[in-house]
Amino acid sequence: MIPGFITPLLCRLFLMYKGDAPVNFALFPSGTCLLCCPVNLDRDILYQLYTRRNPTIPQTIQPGNPCSLRRSNFNASHPTVVYIHGYSERSPGLSGTTVRNAYLFRNNFNVILVDWSKMATMPWYVKAVWNTRIVGPHIAQTMRWLESLGAFDLRRLHVVGFSLGAEVAGFMGKALFPQRVGRITGLDAAYPLYMDTGMEGHLTANDANFVDVIHTDGGRLGFPVPLGHADFYPNGGRGRQPGCDLPNILMMGVNSLLNRIITCSHQRAWRFYAESVTNPLGFPASRCPKWRPEMRTPCQWRPETLMGYAANPRRRGLFYLRTNANAPFATNITGYC
Repeated sequence: MIPGFITPLLCRLFLMYKGDAPVNFALFPSGTCLLCCPVNLDRDILYQLYTRRNPTIPQTIQPGNPCSLRRSNFNASHPTVVYIHGYSERSPGLSGTTVRNAYLFRNNFNVILVDWSKMATMPWYVKAVWNTRIVGPHIAQTMRWLESLGAFDLRRLHVVGFSLGAEVAGFMGKALFPQRVGRITGLDAAYPLYMDTGMEGHLTANDANFVDVIHTDGGRLGFPVPLGHADFYPNGGRGRQPGCDLPNILMMGVNSLLNRIITCSHQRAWRFYAESVTNPLGFPASRCPKWRPEMRTPCQWRPETLMGYAANPRRRGLFYLRTNANAPFATNITGYC
């Protein structure tokens, strides 16, 4: 642990800007280790509520403090969605803000953005991976507490996580067992340091009543293999996603070049998902892997389910589709040869 008299200085968080995605940076990692900044989970994990009555200014729900819920705009008659950001992000960050805005544009929702940014800072990826095992159970405990107050039925709760956030959601689901939340959506669940951890070490279909996963950077930053009940592979599920090729990135400007080369395909997962909230019919998918018309396969592509917000919880298997290279990404096609 860092000596107390220098902790406030060395444990500050900094924002660095690379392109359109600010990243969270810290001089030292946070957690439990010799040189780690100490953490207080009840203080350092924030549950930020947004509704149509407060669409941009969050109300913080404090675990163990029922008044923080009662004084908020939380409405138990509205569906609740929980969004968990990924590595080096904070809430509200670009992904969380985009997903939040999509839900509030669509209808009345309680949108809770979980901010665990202090434990997910650059360049401490290894420590952030370990911290997902700590953050997940804390979210599980908070969700149980909210259910006990009548906020929602866990079986109707939808938890969405991007990258490391998807793994956090998985550990939340494991900590809740034998209870299960209704749905976990994993947005390109993180692959590095999770690939050989087994069923108990990453997001799986056992973690919710319905687990759907969108794969966009498989084999690099995201898992290439199926993890859920329904796994979606837009444009084959691997980098580079359409629009993430070098000519397109160069058109975005030199300042964003490095950031977008590394994360463009990975970030497509939350971009696709957010668009599906406002355009739920836009991403039809098929079990046939013929996501390009010129591909030779022994099957014919036909729409069988939808990727994203409107995914059918009864569907099982691997599903494929194609998208546009730039927003709007949905092709809205209903079939092709």
